[in-house]
Amino acid sequence: MGHRAKGELRTRSGCRKCRERRVKCPEQRPICGHCKRLGFTCRYEIKLNWQDVVLFESNDGMTQELPEDLLISIQSWMFLNTVQADFNLDGGGPDIEDGEHPSAQTVDLDLEYQSDVLAPYPQYLSPFRLGEAEGYLWSYFDQFMAPQIVIDPGFNPYRHIVLKLASCFREGPLYQCVLAVAANQLHSTGRPEYKSVMWLHRAKALRLLRAQIARLASPETEEVGCRASTDQVIASTIMLAFFEISKDCSDSWTVHSDFARSFLSSRLGDVRSLSAEQEALLYFAVTYFVSHDILAATGGTLVEAAGMVSEMCKSTNNSTILGITGCTKDLLILISEITQMSLLIGQSSKKQLPPAVQQRRDNVERLLHQLRQDIPGEFGSFKSEFAMVAEVKRLTTILYLYSRIDGAGPHEPHIIRITSQILSLLPKISLRTHTGLWPLFIVATLGVRPECDEDRKFLLSRLTELYETRQLANVHKARLIVEDVWKKRDLRPEDSEGWSILQGRRHGAISLA
Repeated sequence: MGHRAKGELRTRSGCRKCRERRVKCPEQRPICGHCKRLGFTCRYEIKLNWQDVVLFESNDGMTQELPEDLLISIQSWMFLNTVQADFNLDGGGPDIEDGEHPSAQTVDLDLEYQSDVLAPYPQYLSPFRLGEAEGYLWSYFDQFMAPQIVIDPGFNPYRHIVLKLASCFREGPLYQCVLAVAANQLHSTGRPEYKSVMWLHRAKALRLLRAQIARLASPETEEVGCRASTDQVIASTIMLAFFEISKDCSDSWTVHSDFARSFLSSRLGDVRSLSAEQEALLYFAVTYFVSHDILAATGGTLVEAAGMVSEMCKSTNNSTILGITGCTKDLLILISEITQMSLLIGQSSKKQLPPAVQQRRDNVERLLHQLRQDIPGEFGSFKSEFAMVAEVKRLTTILYLYSRIDGAGPHEPHIIRITSQILSLLPKISLRTHTGLWPLFIVATLGVRPECDEDRKFLLSRLTELYETRQLANVHKARLIVEDVWKKRDLRPEDSEGWSILQGRRHGAISLA
């Protein structure tokens, strides 16, 4: 990443989002060109930072590495007015008069936890003491990363569940996971000084996670401590998978997914005994891993226990699935059903499907054409955006059915028709979040014909813009696979190969959620 020339003035007149992304703002009012193109909320306002958090440059213009004393948090600063309500979705909490803050005696610095199972988290988070380096990472995840992960900021489990739990149990692995994810994001955006910080917090998280799992296995652990450890394990596994997918999207994220699948399936049988907060965490975790497993399987990633994944999906809250994935639970189940049918077909050379599979296939096609994905009013002003994403994913699922079960290639008339419908809707989907990755990947690999250069240029530009929003490694890997498939189709344009063209890809497991 380039540095400013010596004596060059740094402009402060750009919008907040461009300054956060460290790009030159075109400064159109009321919405600058960058924010309009990428779908960001554009604000021209001054943001006040803690002086000690700002990382200064040295006299020679090179960014200084983080001092060792910052890593061990010798100096610290405090969120003096942070309470649990700041992380609540509904802003609920005790009524506090203006200017009044909880006393420092409300909760001790080590955050002693209440023993009530129905209220497992402390009522107040203040005083919330962080070191300079940790405070910067925490703020970066909270203010920059979390808003870009979801469609509707009002439904943000990363902020309302993960950060809340991490701040309540700062000695647990989840807190270290959040810092590792933030450091990884900063490193991927051209900040090399965060490489060692990233690995440091990840190592701490893994060590603490192993300790929590060992605590759960101990017969001496009390019920309240067991529940707290369980919550830490669930949320930490989400964030570790998040880290691996963001960093390089190697096969290691599937290790966390395999563990979560078995861990969460047993937890689902105990839902009635959970508090509202613990239930929300459970549904979020199930949605996160189920959606990753189901969509990864469409790209050729081998997912074990596909039937188990589908059953877990059925037990999850539909609003949670819609808020995180942009589609309904019914659609995810149908995608999983298509994958399971393909496993039954296997490598059979028969042109016709077995009668039982043919009946299942026809039933799925009928359900897809009749499916109505009603968007609840709770999503407010984002209802139309959810509806658009849901419709694009429904059409993409139909394309996936024709390609994977029927073996239809891009030149088939019905594939051309459905591809055209998807391409007409894709420009209307915001690139603020990564919910559009799966449709982009499927239509690029299974729907676009070799001679359609304009369609290819459009899809590549969308993948590039999506990658630029957060530099996610799985978006980069998706583009590599797309280009690999196109090269193969270009070499044999007369061969209208369907989904089988994705088999044996050399890029390993791919996350498309």
